[in-house]
Amino acid sequence: MAAITDQERLIGDAALNQFKRNFKNTMQFFARFLGLNQDCKEQLAEEKKFVTYKVVDTDNKKIGFEVVVDGERQVMSPEQVMAFYLKRAKTYFELAGMGSKEIVISVPTYASNVERQAYIDAAEIAGINCVRLINESTATALTYGFFRKADLDNEKPRTVAFVDLGHSKLTITFAQFVKSKMKVLGTFSNRNQGARQIDYQIFNLVSEEFLKKHGCDPRESARARLRLLDSIEKVRKLLTANKEADLHCESLMEDEDLHKVFNREEFEELIGPWTESF
Repeated sequence: MAAITDQERLIGDAALNQFKRNFKNTMQFFARFLGLNQDCKEQLAEEKKFVTYKVVDTDNKKIGFEVVVDGERQVMSPEQVMAFYLKRAKTYFELAGMGSKEIVISVPTYASNVERQAYIDAAEIAGINCVRLINESTATALTYGFFRKADLDNEKPRTVAFVDLGHSKLTITFAQFVKSKMKVLGTFSNRNQGARQIDYQIFNLVSEEFLKKHGCDPRESARARLRLLDSIEKVRKLLTANKEADLHCESLMEDEDLHKVFNREEFEELIGPWTESF
């Protein structure tokens, strides 16, 4: 996450802390737009569901993010935002005495050649030499092999499955290890299967109920949408360990409250069609 205010630029937790009051200038999921252009209509439509800033068309069929700084409209490309993110992250390592002008960037397994080149372009804009791109799944497996090296046999291989159901994607990787070697056997990755899709299904359900009951739609208000999705995320996490959870948003729209009790059975039934596509 990256954000721009009238005074500064922020990344990570600092950007998250001011997100709700500066959502139009806070760019979440910006890496998901790297390598996309105006012809990627289906994927752009999918990504736009989850962002609060304006995604606009620019020259040569490219896209950009519109922000307002000191009252002036600015358009930044996804590569520029990623470059800002990388450059700011680099300063944190420099402060810790680990400065370097070279970097290895992990990228989603599903990333196309165009998307991978966009990461390299972003590093170049940031003034950092990207010596290599590595799949996130491979990076995960390498980390496992490094920290479990003492447990591995010199000859008998160990096969491990890594399942990453993240906020925006699903990746499943099988890798085989001996003490001094790692081999990726196979990887499946889907860029549109993640926890945010679960949240969005619940969001649509409760928004429809709220519209029928109160005559106003939370999906039409960015502020209401943010509050509701934030509450839904908390409910989803609670239902992983509890049989029941309350979804409550006070004065969501037009001074009307939203309250709904979810139980785990109802939750699993709701997301059932989504999980069947795994």
